[in-house]
Amino acid sequence: MTDKQRPERQRIDVINAQGEKVVHTSSQRGAKPAGRAARGAHFSQPANGTKASRTTTQAAPAMPATGAVAANDPHLDQEAMRIHEQGASKRGRKGRHGKTAAIVVGAVCAVYLGGCALWSHMYMPNTTINGESVAFKTADAVAKEMSNKLSNYSLSASGDNVSLALKGKDIDLKFDTSAYAADTMSKVNVWAWPVSIFTGNDLSAKADVSYSKEKLASLVKTAVDSANQSATQPQSATASFDEKEGKFVVVKEKAGTAVDADAVTKAVRKAILQGKSDLGLGESELVQPKYTSKSTELEKAVETANKYVAAKQTLTANGKTVTSVEPKTIAQWITFGDDLSVSLNTDAIKQWASGDLAKSLNTVGAERKYQRADGKQVTVSGGTYGWSVDGDQLASTLASNIEGAKEASFDVPWSQKASEWNPGGADWGSRYLDVDLTEQHVRFYDGGKIIWESDFVSGDPTEDHATPTGVYSINGNKGTNQTLKGLDENHDGEPDYTSHVNYWMPFITNLVAFHDASWRSSFGGTIYQGNGSHGCINLPAAAAKQLYDITKVGDVVVVHA
Repeated sequence: MTDKQRPERQRIDVINAQGEKVVHTSSQRGAKPAGRAARGAHFSQPANGTKASRTTTQAAPAMPATGAVAANDPHLDQEAMRIHEQGASKRGRKGRHGKTAAIVVGAVCAVYLGGCALWSHMYMPNTTINGESVAFKTADAVAKEMSNKLSNYSLSASGDNVSLALKGKDIDLKFDTSAYAADTMSKVNVWAWPVSIFTGNDLSAKADVSYSKEKLASLVKTAVDSANQSATQPQSATASFDEKEGKFVVVKEKAGTAVDADAVTKAVRKAILQGKSDLGLGESELVQPKYTSKSTELEKAVETANKYVAAKQTLTANGKTVTSVEPKTIAQWITFGDDLSVSLNTDAIKQWASGDLAKSLNTVGAERKYQRADGKQVTVSGGTYGWSVDGDQLASTLASNIEGAKEASFDVPWSQKASEWNPGGADWGSRYLDVDLTEQHVRFYDGGKIIWESDFVSGDPTEDHATPTGVYSINGNKGTNQTLKGLDENHDGEPDYTSHVNYWMPFITNLVAFHDASWRSSFGGTIYQGNGSHGCINLPAAAAKQLYDITKVGDVVVVHA
């Protein structure tokens, strides 16, 4: 049989039980295999070399391999074929879905990156710079617009009685467009463009604008000075003492019409940077009160001042209350600095102590009335004896107590004291020398009784040498064997007189004293009128000696008419 006459053989792929592919060949017409193979028989050869016995085996049905088709094989498992075909179908669908997802993701990424690239050079929708829309414009285009505006820039500022018109050339105005473009675009977050194109971007940018600050300040100053000629300055809130409430209260600030040149300059600069052509000036450009009623500094100042005025001071003399320092008085001593610092004016306290208080408490030189032991009513004023307030020490004590917000009661510090506290009356006690110029007679009282008395000759009033009236005391210049030298009233270069005395008991410095006068033969009466002394009290020698022996330094001398 020739090759052409042989039937064609067909390849059949079959999977054996172990999952291996077995190839069989059959004739195109389905010829059966010949010989032993057709009966499924084969020889098994033992490993020990014995004669092999013939064994008949039956081929097990095989599972088809992936993609293989079993043709005309009655031994194939039909259920396995069905499961295999379903798995292949599912794997096909998954493959198609994965390819679709990849295509979608790629498209989204391309759109996102394309948006990033686009909005890196162009402003997104709803974008403003310094309040002006720049949507869909490039940074360079925006910068160029700004440059064009500034090349013919002019600004008109008005309000608060100010009228200012300037042009860019008036202040040497220049603009760096590249810096402006870089500054504005750098503030855009292009990576967030999917959100930003809806929410928008409100940008602020500093244009790299240069100009002459000196020229601008000069133009503003001229306009502001003109406006302020008839303007009123504002008044800061202050603290004021309310007598009815007895404390400090806040007085509200008052607005003025004066314009603040610095504030106007600041507003103009901002307008220039924003490229505005019109600027309205208002309340924010007016001179503002330094302090308002809400200022913390003022609140603290009022609090401190009220602690001061609440520190009541009670002043005593010899254990008796003489006066009280009330809030109204303390308030007059409180001062507020420009920075609202609170302090006490010690000079004002001294002035009060030496003035108003002294008038009410000091008895030195004050008018005093008393009844002499013989019943005579006497009024006397002047002299150096009595109570005298130590203003410096009192001011220091008051200031210390008030600043410490400390209420206190204390004795008035005195620079000089009398024997007893008796304002308006005799404050020298029961021991004193009563010099009656009208009677030309002196009496020394002690315990209401006269312990010594004498006629005398006093200063000559006709020669303007009258003995001064007032309350004095014997001072430490008391002595014996003194030489008296008069003044050079006739201007001859020599004392008007030189006299020796044995007993000298001065009561007005070392000029006016009780002393003996050996050159006189009579005393009392009216001798003093035309033939009196130069102011001293002339005594008979014996009387002078007696007085010298019983007087003490500090004994009070009351000289009255």
